[in-house]
Amino acid sequence: MSLPTDMDTREAMPVLAVVTLVGETDTDAIGAVLGRTAADVDAALAALRTRGDIDAHGFPSDSARASLALCGENRLATICAEVLEYFLERDTLTESTARNLARAGTRDPRLVDFLCARAELADPGVAADLYANAVTAGAHGTVITVRHAEACALSGDFDTAASLADSVIENSAATGSATDISANELADAVRISASAAAFCGNSDRSAQLYEWLGPERTAADASVAATVFVTAGNLDAAEQWTVAAASAAPTAANAGTALLARGLVQSVTSPGPAALNTLTRSLTVHGARSRILPDSAVAITALAALHCGDAAHAGSVLERALQQGDPLDPHRPRLSLLTAWTAMSRGDLLQAKALLDTVDDSSCGQRDLLFVHALRVGLARRGGEYPDLLQAWSDARSVIAEYSVDLLSLLPLGELWLAAVRVGDAPLIAHLVDQAGDLLRALGDPALWGSAFHWYGVQAAILAETPADLVPHARALGEAAESSRYADALAGAGRAWLRVLQGDTPDPDQVAEAARNLARIGLPWDGARLAGEAALRAADTGSATSLLQVARELRHPTAAATTTETATRATSAGDVLTDREREVAELLTLGLTYREIGSRLYISAKTVEHHVARIRRRLGAESRSELLAMLRATGYGRQHADRPL
Repeated sequence: MSLPTDMDTREAMPVLAVVTLVGETDTDAIGAVLGRTAADVDAALAALRTRGDIDAHGFPSDSARASLALCGENRLATICAEVLEYFLERDTLTESTARNLARAGTRDPRLVDFLCARAELADPGVAADLYANAVTAGAHGTVITVRHAEACALSGDFDTAASLADSVIENSAATGSATDISANELADAVRISASAAAFCGNSDRSAQLYEWLGPERTAADASVAATVFVTAGNLDAAEQWTVAAASAAPTAANAGTALLARGLVQSVTSPGPAALNTLTRSLTVHGARSRILPDSAVAITALAALHCGDAAHAGSVLERALQQGDPLDPHRPRLSLLTAWTAMSRGDLLQAKALLDTVDDSSCGQRDLLFVHALRVGLARRGGEYPDLLQAWSDARSVIAEYSVDLLSLLPLGELWLAAVRVGDAPLIAHLVDQAGDLLRALGDPALWGSAFHWYGVQAAILAETPADLVPHARALGEAAESSRYADALAGAGRAWLRVLQGDTPDPDQVAEAARNLARIGLPWDGARLAGEAALRAADTGSATSLLQVARELRHPTAAATTTETATRATSAGDVLTDREREVAELLTLGLTYREIGSRLYISAKTVEHHVARIRRRLGAESRSELLAMLRATGYGRQHADRPL
């Protein structure tokens, strides 16, 4: 077949327009829309195949859409109208054709209705696009804007969701516009905007939105507002909105959020297991899943469980949610991060690292990124490799600079706090630590949420070697111990740490008990570290070896039966190390840096680092702290025991 002439090309353009809109070579539709015979249509299709505008299967090429402009604006509008009419009359309009018509500039209320109806049934990501197409096709009004915002939020596009929701809020505040917006639509817009703010780590803005709305206009979302206020540290407002929620219709969705709000309030006001029970019950109420919320009931329940030392409960709740939940749920990355956190708190660093690696940073808002970076510094700190910790801390700085503290971010804040102290950058995070203290005081320093924060405060004072800073946190834990088994274990460990930090010779039995109590409340790594540090300061080799066995037992529970082997490895360290490694080990236990050791031995700091790595492998030490304990237990550094470590 010869190439088409210019006239052939112009005649074929309307046919190409219909093919592009419909997505296939429907000869009957093309003929009916353009008023052409089947022979004319076939000839035009042949010309388009020759040009490469459609393939052998009749599908338009990627470049074909650009050719639509050759039809002329008026002619294209007429073709679009005819295509829409043809398929509506036969009730065969497809979603693809409808979207193509909208993109081509067709504005018709019937097209809007079709796109919106399809959006109601679609997954959030597709629904968001369909609503955007509907707006292009002429959709307007608050209802469409709110539904569009909801779909964007549920698909994880919080920037667009917030922009759309805020436009509704702004219109409601404009003079004369409030009557055009129903109370439910306004409450929905506030909920969406508040949720977007929460995902971005700005709980204060979430609370401000509900303060502006007021309980009388919050309608069925009063319980949602109550959770926002507790998270932001405003208990009085939370209780006020909880009362307002009592008048909401007893639907499943309202019942679930009401239980969640009640459980959060209980977690602040009523010590004991009642709060965790109420929060867990909120998970059994399955309401509508087509609404975005500031946080999920699963995440809040898991965090509450972690804060009171029940890592097993947190893990169970999270595992069930991840197995049964929607893979496209925007809360899902948060649940994965909390699962990684649970593994880290149990001391399973390999699983925590593997879980963390499954989370895509690009899908995370600032709130989730705070957990991402806190997990990275937490894993690096527990791994004992200072360069890894320094890099993880450097990566976290940008998130720290942008974050606003709330009740649900105390755990990652604590890890970042310890990292900051360890690398000598504590002033960078001091304002967030102060915010956390202010928030807890505003809530009456609740034992359930405050104990973990105060335990981080104890550890920060230990790292900074400032016993005076430890005292207020130890005192707070002591007060909380009266109503919390978790706080009681932390308080006991805090007292043991204080004695170690002050240079007192530790009582091995008391330290071992405190360390094992930490393990019982889900903090085995913390317990192992306490025992390991106490081993460094033990008065004799026997006590040091005994405490070292406790540290190994807590870090590797499955290896508890082989603690004798640990002692053997430690006491025989002198036999397995080379002469040069013994020299390095001796200086290492004196607290010298790699550079200082290298200067004394006339080798480079990098060579010292390699020697230390080999020593760790030979002795099976899991961290620098454990390595020092093992070396000290075998007598290294004892001839210079008066020198500070």
